[in-house]
Amino acid sequence: MLTWLSGGGCFVDHIVHCADLLDSLLEQSATSVRAVSNRILHAESGVEVETGGLVTITYPSGVIATIDCSWSHPMSAPNWGGVTLEVVGTKGSIKISPFASHVDGYGADGAIWLPYGPDLDAAMIDEFLDGVREGRNPQPDGYVGLRTAALMNAAQRSALTGQPVAL
Repeated sequence: MLTWLSGGGCFVDHIVHCADLLDSLLEQSATSVRAVSNRILHAESGVEVETGGLVTITYPSGVIATIDCSWSHPMSAPNWGGVTLEVVGTKGSIKISPFASHVDGYGADGAIWLPYGPDLDAAMIDEFLDGVREGRNPQPDGYVGLRTAALMNAAQRSALTGQPVAL
């Protein structure tokens, strides 16, 4: 049987990153989560965790967000990636692909295409170290980590029970 050092499957890999971005964009914390999952992808490897799933998150403002999680890349792919965030609103949309070389979307003035290329892992470590050195809370801070881990755990519970979970 194949087990994963991350402590879980696609929920652990994907939810925390997307939930952190959603909370930051919406400037609010989720109130409930409903999720379904399966172990269809990579079943031949004996995977013991979820490999695909859909998470629906409700916010106090009435916003409903979904996180589509999957390990849909083949084991031979050059990266595990595929994490994206697409936000669609009445005044525009944006698609964030942290493992791509650009950010694109549509705003009030038309198409948006912004190239980028920093090492995101190095940037997170630098922010943490700078926060410690400067005596301030690095961002995202531990509270964000707790909140997004709670959301991920709620999604796992919901997938097991088939019921929504309040946060």
